[in-house]
Amino acid sequence: MTDIIVVGGGAAGMMAAIVAARLGRRVILLEAGSKLGRKILVSGNGRCNLTNLEGGDPRHYHGTHPRFVRPVLERFAVKDTLAFFRRLGVECREETRGRLFPLSDQARCIVAVLEDALQQAGVQIRTGARVVHLEREREAFVVRSVDGERFQAPALVVATGGCSAPQLGADTSGLDLVESLGHERTGLMPGLVPLVSPDPHVRRMQGSRVQARVSTRTGQRGETSDTGDLLFTSYGVSGPTVLYLSTYLVPLLAEGPRLLEIDFFPDKSPEQLSEQLKERWSANPHRTVERSFAGWISPRVAVPLLRSLSLPGEAVVRRMTRAQRWTLAQGLHAWPIRVTEPHSLEHAEVTIGGISTGQVDPFSLQSHLVPGLYLAGEALDVNGDWGGFNFQWAWSSGWVAGQSAAVQP
Repeated sequence: MTDIIVVGGGAAGMMAAIVAARLGRRVILLEAGSKLGRKILVSGNGRCNLTNLEGGDPRHYHGTHPRFVRPVLERFAVKDTLAFFRRLGVECREETRGRLFPLSDQARCIVAVLEDALQQAGVQIRTGARVVHLEREREAFVVRSVDGERFQAPALVVATGGCSAPQLGADTSGLDLVESLGHERTGLMPGLVPLVSPDPHVRRMQGSRVQARVSTRTGQRGETSDTGDLLFTSYGVSGPTVLYLSTYLVPLLAEGPRLLEIDFFPDKSPEQLSEQLKERWSANPHRTVERSFAGWISPRVAVPLLRSLSLPGEAVVRRMTRAQRWTLAQGLHAWPIRVTEPHSLEHAEVTIGGISTGQVDPFSLQSHLVPGLYLAGEALDVNGDWGGFNFQWAWSSGWVAGQSAAVQP
């Protein structure tokens, strides 16, 4: 028997356990895996994008009920996150797009200080404790782990995450447990994920990385775009621009393929590109079209691009017509490629979907259906944009759930 059981040893679960224990509650943290914070350890290429300067803006978060996140983000804001980690000894630096990383550039330092905070607060930690049974008995929750251990508490925080990165042990078992208590969940899809393209020209660019503006049509939002790194792969496209757009595209791809438009020179118009081509070709009229890209665009990108536009890469530039030059300028400005589906959950950073937020109080994160049940993190139908927003949601929702569970009557 204890005061609060926290199921899930990720970012949100650790935060909830620390907050509740610091308020004097007896807390047991149950983690199915052998280590705490496994997703933290691999985040940001092992560096951990801790949060984002714009992490308090609800427009960066998505779900069936978009306004749900506002009270949570207001109760534990970005400044609170930075103050929390600063007290643990973590200093941060800002990188592009408002992303904040620890000065150490090591995700394992984040897990280490959280583990230390858990121990200092007196949280009992049980790893390898996969929960296989959950029920409500009178005024308490009864939880049983796979090895037969039985835990009981009047308050329960479920922060088991989504099902992205199953190679790290993620699955739907936590969501299944909450469903068994009467909650509903939305459909689950991979989020912040590369996109698959059957376009052979895209696949010929495999391994190439460019700075580009990527745009697409996303229904009522009209055009959505992002500018930054774009990576061509053996299966399609990836990189921060694609991960950002995937938040909007993945639900639409269930209805059929979509088009992306790649602008290789987002600071230039087609007319300006045509004039620049004219100047380059005039300066070296003896070069082939393919070779005329030297020092401008990688041949691994230029050659497939020319083929896709049906332009003769081996032709000498002085023989190219004005119409052909215009076709190339337009292709460099808005090259269309077709994407058909998201890559697998193994390659996704988050899960789109989760426990319906319509059944959860947005101010306390307590269930409307089951008193004493609190939900946090990716288990809820909330997903953030690329760039540290999902971690901010984990810290904010974990703090609110832990604090609310600790002060419940």
